[in-house]
Amino acid sequence: MPEDTQPLWSHRYLTDGSLKIAPVSQVAGPVRTPWQRFVDWVVRQDWLAACGYWWRGLTAGQKWLSGTVIAVVTAYLGLPFLWLAAWVARRRERIAESASLPKNVPPPPEITLAAWDTIEARVAGAASRAWAETLAEPSWQSAYLSRTRESFDGWSEVRQIVDLAIRIQQARGNLGARPTGPAAEFWDRQQIALDDAARRLGSRADALIRHRDQAAALTIELQHLVDLERMERSAAEVDVLTIETTYGSGRGDGGLTSVAEDIAAVRQAMTDLVELMTRTRAPLTEPPDVNH
Repeated sequence: MPEDTQPLWSHRYLTDGSLKIAPVSQVAGPVRTPWQRFVDWVVRQDWLAACGYWWRGLTAGQKWLSGTVIAVVTAYLGLPFLWLAAWVARRRERIAESASLPKNVPPPPEITLAAWDTIEARVAGAASRAWAETLAEPSWQSAYLSRTRESFDGWSEVRQIVDLAIRIQQARGNLGARPTGPAAEFWDRQQIALDDAARRLGSRADALIRHRDQAAALTIELQHLVDLERMERSAAEVDVLTIETTYGSGRGDGGLTSVAEDIAAVRQAMTDLVELMTRTRAPLTEPPDVNH
């Protein structure tokens, strides 16, 4: 089988030894009103405890004076009671929220998918790992890939793969256990069809994996370029020292010609890698084929 057609996802789907799949979506929490945010702030201040410590640190005379002031302020403004009422109201609200929470919350679909450890689960895990590793590559933040970062949303591709994998897994669940009798043959054909769909989805995960490998190769080339440019800067100084410490040796170029040629070769290699990454992403611009 040619190298470009060999599946990569089948042995690159584990992250730190376990199957981890990126979440399909991030669910935002409920929007809180300004009053709710104010009450939350009041509760976070722990003002009752602070008042208690402050009161305990006062002398008898200070306590008498402070008590008088508080009584006067309370009589006219009632501010301490407002703070206390806000704290009590928030406490009651939290108790009510806890009581209303469902007791058996189903796990996110990607967690259920990973637990099945089927073909589609491994494909989703491989895609999730590939893009996470791509983002971790230093080359991804380099100027060479600035256009790629603007034009290619890898997380969107991962979410699409995970979503399709979840749908395949749900179809398996709907088939249920293998029946007996004539229905068993139909069940087998359906399972084979789902396996084929999952493997076709694997080709998209493989594109992300190859894209990640090319980003890793570009990181290596970038480091080579940094090293060569440092050698180029030091070559002139080495040449001067050679002339000043050697009689009749001639000026020479301190190896500048060779270093410049190496730098040009590395830069060309990086250009070729960026073009290769662009071609690798090309299949991801087409709709996924999992139906045939």
